[in-house]
Amino acid sequence: MVDTKELIEALHYINKFRNHTFIIKFGGEILSDRKVLNSVASDMVLLHGAGIHLVVIHGAGVVISSAMKKHRLKPRFIRGERVTDKKTLDIVLKSLHYVNNEITGVLNRKSSIAVGLESGLFEAKVKKEELGYVGEVTAVKSRIIQDLIESNHLPVVSPVGIDTKEGQLLNINADVAAGELAKALKVTKMIILTNVEGVLDDKGGLIKRLTIKDAEKIIKKGVATEGMIPKIESAVKAISKDVKRVHIVKAGEHAILGELLTEEGMGTMIVKRSG
Repeated sequence: MVDTKELIEALHYINKFRNHTFIIKFGGEILSDRKVLNSVASDMVLLHGAGIHLVVIHGAGVVISSAMKKHRLKPRFIRGERVTDKKTLDIVLKSLHYVNNEITGVLNRKSSIAVGLESGLFEAKVKKEELGYVGEVTAVKSRIIQDLIESNHLPVVSPVGIDTKEGQLLNINADVAAGELAKALKVTKMIILTNVEGVLDDKGGLIKRLTIKDAEKIIKKGVATEGMIPKIESAVKAISKDVKRVHIVKAGEHAILGELLTEEGMGTMIVKRSG
């Protein structure tokens, strides 16, 4: 039997967000569970059909690390960002191509709306020498995305930058790239799908709501570690530049609908300030 209260609540949020733009960030690990991937893709097709504009940006972390091990290369990270030498960069680009094709394919089997963008969107420069071929975004060609949205498409973006001076492709952390794209598009929400429930406190409990100040304290105190650091930092930067909300949510079945179309939500919501 349909829960009328839940249905009314969902319709309220659908009407509220019609014609708004959301960024959905996928981790590469979502490909390891086809049931979840299909469920999340169904959520997006439904929201797209309801008039909510979605842009997907994805990483390929698990796929990259697995491929590196096959080539007897050891993955290394500094504050959650992958150290990328020449050999690793080649693996990164191939892995991102694979993930982009997979996500685009799943969406298009449900509804022919997805368009893959694997490069050309981000201009970048080398971030730090110690990271190697890792890019810091210097410009976002957001008009490309806006044109696709206006033609009723759903862009699927790889976090690849190009150093226009050197002509060199650069690996950009997907969480960082998502935040830069969210800022450029001035989206209403950014949803980061990950492999944990959300942001956790020092006892492992889920934090449902964080302000910018709270989020900065969590990093400073060492509560947030490894891959969660760029997620939170990206969220803080995005919210500081007029993105209304950032949600960090576990990539489970119907995770997007559960987070966006219910009052309670499922993960961590990061906002500018309390109140």
